[in-house]
Amino acid sequence: MAVKIDIVSGFLGAGKTTLIKKLLEGKPSPEKIVIIENEFGSVGIDGRLLRNTGVSVREINSGCICCTLAGDFSAALKDVIRKYRPDRVMIEPSGVGKLSDILDSCRRVMARQDGKFGMCAAVVDVKKYAMYEKNFAEFFLDQIKSAKTILLSRTQKASPELLDGTVRSIQKQNPDAAIVTTPWDRLSAEKILSVAQKGAERLIDKNQLSEEPLFDENGCGRDHDHEHEHGHHHHAGEAFESWGVETPKVFESGRIGESLRKLAQFGTVLRAEGIVPVEGGKWVQFDYVPGEASQAETSADYTGRICVIGRDLDKVGLASLFEVA
Repeated sequence: MAVKIDIVSGFLGAGKTTLIKKLLEGKPSPEKIVIIENEFGSVGIDGRLLRNTGVSVREINSGCICCTLAGDFSAALKDVIRKYRPDRVMIEPSGVGKLSDILDSCRRVMARQDGKFGMCAAVVDVKKYAMYEKNFAEFFLDQIKSAKTILLSRTQKASPELLDGTVRSIQKQNPDAAIVTTPWDRLSAEKILSVAQKGAERLIDKNQLSEEPLFDENGCGRDHDHEHEHGHHHHAGEAFESWGVETPKVFESGRIGESLRKLAQFGTVLRAEGIVPVEGGKWVQFDYVPGEASQAETSADYTGRICVIGRDLDKVGLASLFEVA
């Protein structure tokens, strides 16, 4: 039986991991699922959160699927299918990956494997839509245009006018996509899956499946042949950078919030997350996207970890901010 390939994309901090956790918690029990988790930063955080769901997680760090790690991704996907023989493989690409390129890579792997798409979704933070469309259109809009389903996150925090305007803009970018606007906590995992899987079968046209090598004689990916047709094609590594650290430092929980509030002073910070020990033998997980920060108690990890992604980052300043210099 053909393995289903699910792709849950979305820009930095949109809520991809939260959605996947919801889908896994409501998954049909007989299904065997493996997740391929790809983080742009060198320090992985989300893979650990997904591992708590009990499914197998394969992590690829330090790059994004669609560029520098295309070879690692194709090898990982083939290895996962061969080793685990899963019913479903869920791929969570880097938030700065281009969904169109990821689909191309998947199609080429499927030319050699017995697989089909289950869903191809893009998670979009309704409150950040206008900002990301304006400032990061090349990556952000590629995800929206390439997806079959758009799942809006944080809609419960949006005004009716903002929600309506965002939906209209998305419809102009992708008239055929199903757009989920209801807050996720009001929807079952089964309902979300049933919507997200509609139309996915059209993602594979047998005429599109190519047997050409994934890489040229220099080891470079062939996923960017369309670059010359559409102008310069930026890789995530050209447009974004990351700073990360693993540290045993015990943090003051009050100072974490203070540090997050100051992040904007250290470059264009699009995402920051971490899992760190705090006083009293406890651990805290924190998360930051522009204008929003949160922290919550969590279970202990093997060491503390922090990752920041953005543009023009002051890495020395970030190390000083979190007192890990």
